[in-house]
Order: sequence, then C-alpha cells, then structure tokens
Amino acid sequence: MQEETDPLLEEPVSFPLFLQHPFRRHLCFSAATREAQRAWRLALQCGIRLRGTVLQRSQAPAARAFLDSVRLYRQHRGHFGEDDVTLGSDAEVLSAVLLRELLPATRAQTLPALRGAGRARAWAWTELLDAVYAAVLAGASAGLRAFQPEKDELLASLERTIRPDVDQMLQLQERVAERLRADVQAPLRSCLRRKVDMQLSQVTQALLSTVDAALEAVRTLLAQGMDRLSRHLRGNPSGARLRREVYEFGEMPWDPELMQKCYREAERRRGSLAQLATPFGFLGTQSLVFGVQDLAQQLMANAVATFLQLADQCLTTSLDCHQAAEQLGRVGGRVLKKLRSDGESAQRRCVRGWLLCIFLPFVLSELQRSGRAFRKLPEFEGDILAVGSQALTIEGIYEDVIRGVLLQKIDQELKKGLGTSDTPCPHVDDSEAAWHQEGAGGQAGDV
Repeated sequence: MQEETDPLLEEPVSFPLFLQHPFRRHLCFSAATREAQRAWRLALQCGIRLRGTVLQRSQAPAARAFLDSVRLYRQHRGHFGEDDVTLGSDAEVLSAVLLRELLPATRAQTLPALRGAGRARAWAWTELLDAVYAAVLAGASAGLRAFQPEKDELLASLERTIRPDVDQMLQLQERVAERLRADVQAPLRSCLRRKVDMQLSQVTQALLSTVDAALEAVRTLLAQGMDRLSRHLRGNPSGARLRREVYEFGEMPWDPELMQKCYREAERRRGSLAQLATPFGFLGTQSLVFGVQDLAQQLMANAVATFLQLADQCLTTSLDCHQAAEQLGRVGGRVLKKLRSDGESAQRRCVRGWLLCIFLPFVLSELQRSGRAFRKLPEFEGDILAVGSQALTIEGIYEDVIRGVLLQKIDQELKKGLGTSDTPCPHVDDSEAAWHQEGAGGQAGDV
C-alpha cells in the first residue's frame, strides 16, 4: 500500500515559519513576503521568550519556591543538572516534568501497536503525544487551581509557626551547618579541585563575554536613539512629528526589530556556552540565553524610562530647539553613565546566578555519587522537628553549606574577571540608517 503523505509538507511554502514544541505537534505557517516572515519570526521569538521566563522573572516568593520545589523533586529522582524543563507557566512546567517521566513507558507500550510506516507512523505518534500532553496540561492546571485555597492556608500556618521561633531556628540552623561543614569539607574540597576549578575560569569568561556583548549592544542602541531625538529636535520639527519620535523612542525596549541587535549577541554564543556547560550536566542553555535577553530588555526599559523622566523635568517651553537639544545631550550622558553602572551590577548578578545553576547541581551529584552526600544527624533531628521541619531540614541546610562554599569560589573568579571588589552580590541573570537597518539575514528557520 502506498504510504500516506502529509499534504502540508507536499505543498510549496515560500516563506515558512516553524513552531516546535517537545510534546506537541509542530506548526508551520506561511508568510506572504520575506519582510512579513521576519517580522512574525521576531515577534514570536519575543513572545515565546517572555512566556518561557514568566516564573524566572517573577519577584513573587511563591514563584521561586515553586522552581526550587521542582528542582528538588527532580534531584530526588536522580536528575541533578539544570535544564529547560522550567520554561513556561507553573502548569506547563509540571506537565513537562510529568511527560518526561511518562514518555519512555508510553513510547515502549504504544509504538509497537501503531500501524503504518514512515511518515504515517510518525504522524500517529505525534498526534498521540499531543493528546497526552493536552490531557496532562489540563489536569495540572485544574490541580493547581484547586490547590490554591489549601496553599494559602498552609502558608498562613507556616508563617504562624515560624514567626515566634525564628531566632531559635537560625541558631539551630547554624549549629547543624557547622557540623555539616566539618563532615563535608574534605570531599567537597577534593571535588572542587578535581572537577570544578579547572573549568570555572573558562565558563566564567564565556558568560561574562556573552552578557557584556548584549549590554554593549544595549548601550549602542540607546545612544543611537537619544542622538536621533536630539537631531530631530535641532531640526525644529512639528509638535506632531516630535511626539511621534518620542513615542517610538519610548517603545524601543518592546520593538523586536530594534532589540534583535541586542538579543542576537546572546543567541550567537549559544553553541559555545552549551559546549562548556554540558559536561557538568547543564542542559538549560535556552534558559540561559533567554535570561541574558530578558536582562538586556529590562536594562533598556529602565534606561529609556529614566531618560524620558529626566527629559520631562529639564525641558521647558522657554528653551529654543538648540537649547533643548543641548539639555537632552546632558541627560543622555547621565543616562548612559547610569546604564553602565547598572549593567555592571546586573552582569555580575546574572553571571553569578548562572554559574551557580551550572556547578551546584553537578557538585551535589558528585558528592552523592562518591557516597559523601548529606547524612542524617540524629542529635539534631528532634530539635528540627520541634521548630517545624517544613521550614528547616538537614537536607536544605546541607545544600546551603555547599552553595556557600561554591559561591566563595565563584565570587573569587568574578573578582578576577571583572576587576571589582569582592563584596558579594545579593543571593539569588551610529547613523540614522543603522537605526532602521535590518539585522543579519531574514532566512526562514525555527522560531
């Protein structure tokens, strides 16, 4: 029997756009022109990034707690390395974690029963996987909604338990940590010396250069935008024209075409970053790239808002166009200086956080593999239960001890790489023609 064909793949598509998902059917769209294809591709890339990093960008403690819970769950299942499973909403993250666990058994049980061969068989499997994922996602979404009232009660109860005992908990935590430091000191030092020290400098430099390139693109683009406003102001434009120029400047952080100049600096380094980090079990290169791009967009948004606020304060109707342009030039200098300072701090925090994501799971897995993972401390277990084991566990204190030692190494490396003080970061990412010039290549590709 002749193999069935997929009509979509048989029809000519001049300017295709492909949307790919690990558990859903891939989608193919056709744009009318190459320009439309590029515009849609950039817009979809930004939308996917913002959707994917919604939890990572959240300032809510609940979002961080959720991501930590997913990480700890996966560690208990033997998956220590960070990867891209945490991209998406909370329901999407849970669905991805569950699907990864279900997939081997589902494939083994289902594939032998699928009829057909080649493309027809692959299509049948894709449709089945899409249906399974949709069902799991719907169940996860419903479960999270149903759990919300119980979660609120648990949080309130936990706060009532912790608040009166916080001093006692901190003292107990330090006693346990001191004991664990003594136990783990020798194997941890050996692991760092054999596995981490040789590569830490190289990975740090790669991350620093990636973030620096993205931030330099932000500084250049911002300077172009401010210069452009000054030139138009000197040209004594109409009020309507000037308002339009100011509006376009204010929208710059959310303009996919303009910001692509910044985003591609992180994208083009994806391969080298993956090559350096994969040996440590880190498979979250997409999350890393997204994180650098989010940082670039946030710094641009902050700088644009600062410029417009200062410009509004200093520009008055008594100034002529030339005087107003001079005032904008001075404001621009202040904004660029602030952006450089903010960028240096953000770069340090970003690189510090990603180095921890790369090396902490690896060190924890190495210690477990060598049989030197955290051990029970019977003399403290009763005390921990007495003050509330939900908030304080020996396993959590053990991980904090490892994290603290590793962060000391990371901070030393950052001090060398940045030439700054060793003050630790808070815990935890020009012509007018150039303004409108299209970025490199408008080729079709994956979104």
